[in-house]
Amino acid sequence: MEIANKLHQIFHGSSRAHGSFVIENSSLGQKTQGKAKTIKTVGAGVKHWQDHIEGRKGLGIIPIDEENSVRWGAIDIDVYSLNLEQLVEKIEEFKLPLVVCRSKSGGAHVFCFLKEKAPAADMQDKLREISAGLGYGGVEIFPKQREVLVERGDIGSWLNMPYFEGDDSLRYGFDPKGKALSLNKFIEFVEKRLISHEDLIKLEVPVLNDIKDGPPCLQVLLKQGFPKGTRNNGLFNVGVYLKKSAPENWQTEIEDYNRKYVHPPLPAQEVLTLIGTLKKKEYNYKCSDEPIRSYCNVAKCRGCKFGVGGGNAAPTFSSLSKLDTKPPLWFLSINDKRLELNTEQLQNQLKFQRACMELLNMMPPRMNDRAWQNLIQALMDGGMEVIEVSDDVTIEGQFMELLESFCTDMAQANTRDEILLGKPYTEEGKTYFRIKDLRDYLMKHRFTDMETNRIASKLRDLKAKHKFFNIKGRGTNVWYIDEFDYGTENDGGLEVQDFGKKEL
Repeated sequence: MEIANKLHQIFHGSSRAHGSFVIENSSLGQKTQGKAKTIKTVGAGVKHWQDHIEGRKGLGIIPIDEENSVRWGAIDIDVYSLNLEQLVEKIEEFKLPLVVCRSKSGGAHVFCFLKEKAPAADMQDKLREISAGLGYGGVEIFPKQREVLVERGDIGSWLNMPYFEGDDSLRYGFDPKGKALSLNKFIEFVEKRLISHEDLIKLEVPVLNDIKDGPPCLQVLLKQGFPKGTRNNGLFNVGVYLKKSAPENWQTEIEDYNRKYVHPPLPAQEVLTLIGTLKKKEYNYKCSDEPIRSYCNVAKCRGCKFGVGGGNAAPTFSSLSKLDTKPPLWFLSINDKRLELNTEQLQNQLKFQRACMELLNMMPPRMNDRAWQNLIQALMDGGMEVIEVSDDVTIEGQFMELLESFCTDMAQANTRDEILLGKPYTEEGKTYFRIKDLRDYLMKHRFTDMETNRIASKLRDLKAKHKFFNIKGRGTNVWYIDEFDYGTENDGGLEVQDFGKKEL
């Protein structure tokens, strides 16, 4: 259990949930088939790790915890033909304190481990930058979320762990020379590569400063050189940048860049043809084409003065999760801020905009309906996390918990008159309250899933009744329910009335 305990410490993550992956089919060079499941309410423990390394059940860890902090992060390079040894060589060349593991399908998980907790946002930003610098821009980064709304059931996304089946695993780590590590040697290697939060911020892939305020992809590529077969397309994108940054002398500049950074330089006639094309109109960067596609860091590029957004970054959408309640709740990251939505808000752009305005103080621009549908579908197809829930986190379950706390935990009225102060009042086994005060309490606790008429309907389902009181000369409509009783002794324990246990 000692090894399992060390892995548990190294891969510290969420204490609220973990992932489980049961393999059904595995073939080298093909995506592994199996059943993935999120186990909510409990984080992974040493026993889960022991089952993992002994090959009983695959384990997935959510890196982001309840404080939106991480002890590790990973770049998930899901490329089955990946040359792992070359990847390790490149990481060592750049002197990056990262650890490469073969993933379950033959790609790579490139880990960064910390000595202490750091904000998840810092880890995500740095790994996104590094992945683009390594030539794997656009791949998944863990943590996928910069924040999670834990009080609403949001838990984050998990990553399959290395060394399933221990030393017999195909998910092994590599040493700096590209040789496979045993499980014990992997742990020793990780401990040598632990870095501080401060060191994390300082990490960088060598870039070229001649692309000032321009796309990060070009900064990296001019430093490393354009891959074979991409010189023309690469210089074209340099030309797009120069037209934006040096409109007076861009034609001369592009010839200089060709001589200085393209190896071997393009022939003079080919450069003249490229200039002629660029003169015809204003072109955008060819972000979907190589060589810049693989080095894309779109989030950073959109904030660059001469990047794709011209310094005015359009909102980015990522990491959609579905809380499988009835009805379901959705969690979406927009500009790296977590937003809770109902299904209608996710479908309807106007209602989506309203939610952004109310909760994030921003209003993203509208797109045509087809583009919106394609965006949401892409997020649902792109590894959307489906979070299974217990009854206590359903909409009805949350309502019951908040109703009970409203009636018992809130400062109670000592007299009937204090109902007008928004307090519940209990007398002779009944608790009296105004529905507006209950609704305000629900809103205070960010429970917005029920309108007043639905709250009233749920109260009726619970056999609650309403009554007319004359309080201080004012006619007041109140509801009343059976008191939540925790005071009846029963064999040394506390008895809760059926009403308090009832599931809606």
